[in-house]
Amino acid sequence: MSVVEYLWDTWSTVALQLLPTIDGFGKQLVERAGLSSFSPFKLMLAVGLLLIVYIIFRKLKDASPEKKRFLEVYPQMKRELEESIRKLHALADKIDKVHRDCTITQVVASSTGAASGVMTILGLALAPVTAGVSLGLSATGLGLGAAAAVTSVSTTIVEAVSTASVEAEASELLPRSNDTENNIKSTDTKKDIKEVLENNTPKLFSVFMNSSRNLEGMRKNIDAIKLTKASPRLTNTAKRLMTTGKVSARSTRQVEKAFGGTALAMTKGARIMGAATAGLTLVLDVVSLIEDSKHLHEGAKAESAEKLRQKAQELEQKLEELIRVHDILTQ
Repeated sequence: MSVVEYLWDTWSTVALQLLPTIDGFGKQLVERAGLSSFSPFKLMLAVGLLLIVYIIFRKLKDASPEKKRFLEVYPQMKRELEESIRKLHALADKIDKVHRDCTITQVVASSTGAASGVMTILGLALAPVTAGVSLGLSATGLGLGAAAAVTSVSTTIVEAVSTASVEAEASELLPRSNDTENNIKSTDTKKDIKEVLENNTPKLFSVFMNSSRNLEGMRKNIDAIKLTKASPRLTNTAKRLMTTGKVSARSTRQVEKAFGGTALAMTKGARIMGAATAGLTLVLDVVSLIEDSKHLHEGAKAESAEKLRQKAQELEQKLEELIRVHDILTQ
C-alpha cells in the first residue's frame, strides 16, 4: 500500500493538523455566518452547524491513534525503502556488468568467426596452387568456426540465466501490484533457468552438430596434410582434378578416397559454392561485430537493468512522499 493510500485510510493530514484548533472552529463558524444574534431559525441553524462540527471533531479525534501508528512505523518504512533502492541500483549495476562482459565475449566470438570465414575462403582459393597451405588454412578455419559458435551460444545462455536470477532477486524487493505490465514480475529462478535452457536447446543442438562436423573436417584436413607429404604424386593428381578435371576415373576415385571432405577433392563449382557460403557467414559475423562494438562504445547498457533503475526511481519518489508526509505531521 502506498503512503497516499495509507493516509486516505486514516484520514487526511490536513484534518490531523486541524485537530488542535477544532475547539474554536464552531464558534468561528457561527460568528462568520452571522448567527450571533438570537432567533428560533438561527438557533436551529446554529445547532445543526454545531452538530456537524461535533461529528468532524469526533472523526478527527478517532484518527489520532492512526497518526500515532504512522509515526511509529515511519522509521522502519523509511529504512526499508532506502535499502530496497540501494539494492535495486546494485542489481542493475550487476546486470550491466554481466551484459558488458558478455558483449565483449560476443565481439571476440564474432572476430573469431570472421577470421574463420577468411581462412576458409583462402583455403578453398589456394587449394589448386598449394595443397599444404590450403589444407592448413581450412583446418584452422574450421576450428575457429567451431570455437566461435560454441562461445556465442554459451555466452547468450550465461547472460540469460544470470539476468533471470537477478530479476528474481529484484522482484522480492518490489511491492506486489496488479499492474503486471509496468512492474517487474515475480519470478521463479529455477523455472526461468529451465525456460532459458529449453528455448536455447535447438540452437545448442545445431551448434553441437555443426561443431562435430567442423571437428571431423579438421581431422580430415590434418590427415590430408600428412598424405600430401607422403604422396606427392597423388597430390599432383588432385591438383589436376581441381583445375582441369581431366583425370581417369580410377585416379578420381583414389583422390576422393584419400582427400574426401577436403578442398583437394572438390570440383571448381563445389569450391565456389563453399567460398560463397563462407563469404555469407563472414558478412554476418562482420555485421555482428560492428553492432556489438558500437553497443560497447555506447556503454553496453542492458534493457533489464534500465527497468530496475526505473523501479528504483519510483521507490525514491515514494520515499520523498513518505518524508514529506512525516514532516507535515510532525510540524
